[in-house]
Amino acid sequence: MKEYHAFVKKILERYSPMGDASVAQLLSIARVQHLKKGETLLDIGKVSREIHMLCEGAIVSYFINSEGDVYHKNIFLKEDWVGSTVSALRETPSEFALEVIEDTILISFDHRKYQELIAKHADLKNFYIAYLEKNWVVDKERREIDIVLKDADERYLDFIKAHPKIETRIPLHYIASHLGITPTQLSRIRKKIKKNTPNQHM
Repeated sequence: MKEYHAFVKKILERYSPMGDASVAQLLSIARVQHLKKGETLLDIGKVSREIHMLCEGAIVSYFINSEGDVYHKNIFLKEDWVGSTVSALRETPSEFALEVIEDTILISFDHRKYQELIAKHADLKNFYIAYLEKNWVVDKERREIDIVLKDADERYLDFIKAHPKIETRIPLHYIASHLGITPTQLSRIRKKIKKNTPNQHM
């Protein structure tokens, strides 16, 4: 696991300074997973026992409503944290699934041991608090506001700006579902933008 030390430390230090000893402790409870496109990392109804750091590849989360319709909530890419945090914390069945849509490499941490390390190491605790504040408070509020105040065109442009060339990797129906629009709507948006910016690669 030593070869992943610098990678993991870089991700953690996006939120808070991190000591090498704490990173080493974190890696001591980790395992590396290699998953193929089409595999499932977590099934709906299964209890999540791990939290994952995405090294390579892409994963999507999806829900299925009572009528059988599929809604893709999030797209996870390199350096993202992946998992059902609510399921892991409460030890309850996950309400969504995690599907691998590109060959993927993950660093997976046993969630219970991960929480024990957070309780013991101040730098890991500071990271955890900063991570929750950014992703579950600041970014969540921003997304909720954007859904109300921005139209689909703006949300799409923000998305591809944040993830350059993602359309060459991720099937468009995943992107459409992630943005809360239909594939037909996304196709119209892309055509309109391409018409207005003919030199833009899309």
